[in-house]
Amino acid sequence: MALAERFRGLSVDACLRMRAEDDPRHPLLVFEGRRLTYGQVDAQSEAFAAALHELGVEAGDRIAFTLPNWPEFVVAAFAAAKLGAIIVPLNPKFTTTELQYMLRHSEAAVVVTAENYDGVDYLARFEGFLTSLPDLQYVVSVGEEDLWYDDRVYQFEDLLSSGEGRTYPRASLASDRDVFAILYTSGTMGKPKGVALTHANLVRTAALTADALGLVPEDVVFGLA
Repeated sequence: MALAERFRGLSVDACLRMRAEDDPRHPLLVFEGRRLTYGQVDAQSEAFAAALHELGVEAGDRIAFTLPNWPEFVVAAFAAAKLGAIIVPLNPKFTTTELQYMLRHSEAAVVVTAENYDGVDYLARFEGFLTSLPDLQYVVSVGEEDLWYDDRVYQFEDLLSSGEGRTYPRASLASDRDVFAILYTSGTMGKPKGVALTHANLVRTAALTADALGLVPEDVVFGLA
């Protein structure tokens, strides 16, 4: 059966759950020596979703990402899908002014960011946003340092640990109507505009692409950022 038919009508998180149940030990991603299986990503995204729920994140809330192509992006994105939240991926190379505009425009309640990346202290930048953006409630940092800035700043690994074994209300999604991602245009003719993509948009595009390329589970796709 073609993937486009197999995954028709499924939400993003349902696709992960199906693969995790079918073959939990199959690798999903490899990054700088780290290897995560479908089962591990499913479990970690469950824990992260539970932790976000404890912070008050609900279906329809926007979670912004300013991360490179790191495994944490994948885990957090699937966690958002499980909650019915909407991800807002933002380029880490955006200026402070650009990020501030998009966070305000998208009404992001949470931002998941690198602590430091390419010489930029993102954590310090977003700590300032907590006081200037009324919708922004929490900052989740990805990094190895144990830094203390504000009681609304959490480390990614700490939330993973706190969410393990917890339950949360899983969202009931209509894949053709419920939005999963808001992507911002370049804004060459004015301010960047947010383009909403549903679960069905993304799942069908991915499935049709995989079918067109003839991809099978044993294939490895090399991703570039």
